[in-house]
Amino acid sequence: MFKKTYFVFIAVFIFTLTAVSCSSKKSGSEQQPPAKLSVKNHIWYYFTADGFEKTDLPQNAPKTAECPWTEARRISSAASSVSENSGAHSYAVVNKLGILSFESDGPHLYKDVSFFSEYSAGSLVFSAGKPVFNLYRSTFFNEVAASSSNASRPFLVEFNPESGMFFPLVTYENLGLLPADQITGFFWNGTTWSCSVKKTEAGKVSFSYFFWEPPVALTELSPALSYETFIFSPCTEAQYRKINLPLLFDAAPAGLAELLSPIPEEFSFYVSWRDNSGTSPVNYFQQGSGGITLNAKAARIPVEQYTAAVFSDGTVYIKKDSAAQQAAFRLPKLPAGFCYGEFAVADGMLYVAWEETSFFKTGRAGFISVGLSEVMDLINSAGIASSN
Repeated sequence: MFKKTYFVFIAVFIFTLTAVSCSSKKSGSEQQPPAKLSVKNHIWYYFTADGFEKTDLPQNAPKTAECPWTEARRISSAASSVSENSGAHSYAVVNKLGILSFESDGPHLYKDVSFFSEYSAGSLVFSAGKPVFNLYRSTFFNEVAASSSNASRPFLVEFNPESGMFFPLVTYENLGLLPADQITGFFWNGTTWSCSVKKTEAGKVSFSYFFWEPPVALTELSPALSYETFIFSPCTEAQYRKINLPLLFDAAPAGLAELLSPIPEEFSFYVSWRDNSGTSPVNYFQQGSGGITLNAKAARIPVEQYTAAVFSDGTVYIKKDSAAQQAAFRLPKLPAGFCYGEFAVADGMLYVAWEETSFFKTGRAGFISVGLSEVMDLINSAGIASSN
């Protein structure tokens, strides 16, 4: 028997629950009477030069000049920690601004201009339950980066949730890199980092690759450590590509494969998956028979006991550990030129990034908060609890 997945459509001002029996791998559906909850259960936020503010709709947020995505105030990464030791366990890196900490009383922004004004902030990982993220400069879009000569510039930075402060952990100098070097990509498997380095000299661009391992946990590192402290080994371009290229979805872990099993094989999608290790996400790709390829972010959120995936069009697949199967709902439809991105779950709330995009440029950006617990309760109260 085919499994059934149910959809909750979130209207702009009210939640509208529509029970749709979508047989996996087939197109038939049977409609059931919708149950409506006439309470707005989501809040839109947009980023400002100093923080974030509420808005009724993303398109009504104040217009901002478009700029390359590496230089824009936008959520570049979001993730959840397996640790419950701090006041929050889900975070988002806001490029050029700071770190959002999703706490029991809502989102809080922590800033440090010494890091976020001068550098672009990238991907989030965890060490000992604490958020760690990388900083970089785009030599293509950032004139300062192209002429920078600071070999001690930071590569990895820790955000300490208890103090709300940022601490540099690893610099370019620690890794034996020169002022002309720029780390353009990396992958961390929990033990070893694989990095690609771009060098521009006399108008010529070259790339090199290397592996390195820290001698202690990431959060115990310090820029004061010498180059000799770290463990280095050579890496070829082929090795680096093998580590970073997306895998076929057939190789996806069981939890992710089960979560997205209702999606027909003819649909193409690209999903970035985070497990509960706190390491770099792994990318998977399903090649369908045609149409548009949608991007998605997916994660295991152990503290909240959810596995979830959010697609760029706002479709959300989610499964509670105690549920027999997954459910699905749709976030409010965004205007043309806008899309959803990174997400996090904390204290019964779902936080999803949105941004206005045009090719490589970003305009307005922010995030939406959704009462996830209420959505799941709505599914159950409507009598469409997951079943086989």
